Amino acid sequence: MAGIPVGERPFVVDPLQGYPLVAASGPAQQIQGIYAALARTGDTSAASAAAADLLAEDPGLHPAAVLAAEADLLSGKPEAAVERLAPIVAELPGYTAAQLVLGRAAERSDLIPRAYEAYRGVADRIPVAGQRAEVLEPRALEIVGRRIDDALERGRVEQAASALERLRSWAPDADATLEAVRRVAIAQRDPSAELEALSALSSRYPERTDLAVRRAELELEVGDATTGLRMLRDLAARHPADRSIQDALEAAKFRWRLQLLPSEVRELAGRPELTRGELAVLIHWLIPQVRSTRRGTGRIAADILEHPFRDEIARVINLELMEVDPTLHTFSPDRPVRRVDALEALLRAVETFGPQAACLRGAPLGRQPTADAVCVASARCRIVLDPADCLPGATLSGSEALDLIRRAVELLSPEPARTP
Repeated sequence: MAGIPVGERPFVVDPLQGYPLVAASGPAQQIQGIYAALARTGDTSAASAAAADLLAEDPGLHPAAVLAAEADLLSGKPEAAVERLAPIVAELPGYTAAQLVLGRAAERSDLIPRAYEAYRGVADRIPVAGQRAEVLEPRALEIVGRRIDDALERGRVEQAASALERLRSWAPDADATLEAVRRVAIAQRDPSAELEALSALSSRYPERTDLAVRRAELELEVGDATTGLRMLRDLAARHPADRSIQDALEAAKFRWRLQLLPSEVRELAGRPELTRGELAVLIHWLIPQVRSTRRGTGRIAADILEHPFRDEIARVINLELMEVDPTLHTFSPDRPVRRVDALEALLRAVETFGPQAACLRGAPLGRQPTADAVCVASARCRIVLDPADCLPGATLSGSEALDLIRRAVELLSPEPARTP
C-alpha cells in the first residue's frame, strides 16, 4: 500500500469494512476497485472523481461517501472529511471504516473530542482505534470540561448539561466527569446530584477537606442529617484550628435541629426557590423568639386565609418582620421571595429581639429602607459575609435561607444551643 502514507494506513481502510448494510454487488466491486487503485497509486483526485460519480447515481451509497472522505483526508482536506462523515456515523455508529477515517480526520483538524468519540466507537474491534482513544481521552475530557465551564460562566446551563451528558457517556466515573457533574448540579440547584458526585470524589481523596466539608453539608441538606453532623464533628476534631470547618460544624448543628420540626417544614429547606410564605414559615420555626412572642399589631392579609401555613405567616406579619401591602391588604405568599426581602425580615428580627446587637446601634433600618441600606446592614451584622453577597434582586433557595437565618439567630443567642 505504497500509495497511502504509512501513518494513515491503519485509518484509511476498505470503505466496505464494517458496513452494516448490504451494498449492491456492482457498486461494491467498483468501490473496492477504486480503493485498491488509491492504495496502490495514492491518486486522490481519481478516487475523489470516481466516488463523486457513484454518489451522483446513488447519494445514499455510504461506502462511496467514505471513499470520498478518505480522498479528502489524504489530499489535505480533513475538515471536509469530517463534514462528509458526521451524518453517516450518526446513522451508523458501528460502521468501522467510517469511524476510522472520521477519527483520523477529526484528529488532523484538532477536533479532539470528535476524534476521541469516533475512535471510541470502534475501539472494541480495532486495536489502533482503542490505542488512539486511550491517548486522546485526557485531552477530550479536559476540552469538554472547559466547554462546560464556559457555558456555565455565560449562564447557558442547558448547554453545559448537554456537554456533561457527553462526558458521562464516555467516562462516567472519571474525576473530570464527577467534577463537571458537581458544577452543573450547583448551577441547576440540584443538591442530590452534587452529593452523589461528591460521595465518589471525597472517598477517592480523603485528604481534601473541602470535599469532605461540602459532602457533609449536603448530607445535612438532602441526605442523612445524622451522618452529615457526625462527619463534620470528626473533621472539626481533626482540624481544630480550621475556622471554616468550625463554622461549618456550627451550621451543621443548626441544620440538624431541623429534624425536630414537622416534616412539611423540613421539606422547605430543600426547595430550590422559596416563596414569601415559605420564608415566613422558616422564620417562624427557626427563630425561637418569633414563636414565643405573643405581641403584634394585628395586621390583616386577606390572601393568607386559605394558606396551609396561615398561622405561622400571620405571626411573622403581626411582628412586622415582613410587609403587607397597605392598600390591598395582601401578603402575596406564593410569590418568590427576593433576597433583599429575606435580609430585611431577619434584620427586623434582630432589631426587635436583640436590641443589644451592636451592628444595628445607631443605624436603624427605618420604615422603608433601600436595598443598599439592607445590604450594608446585613454585612455589618454578618448575616451576609460581604455586601457583594447580598444580591438583592435574586431569589432564595431553602438552603440559602437556612444559612441566613442561622446567622441572625446567632446574634440573638449568645450561647450556642446544645445539640446531640
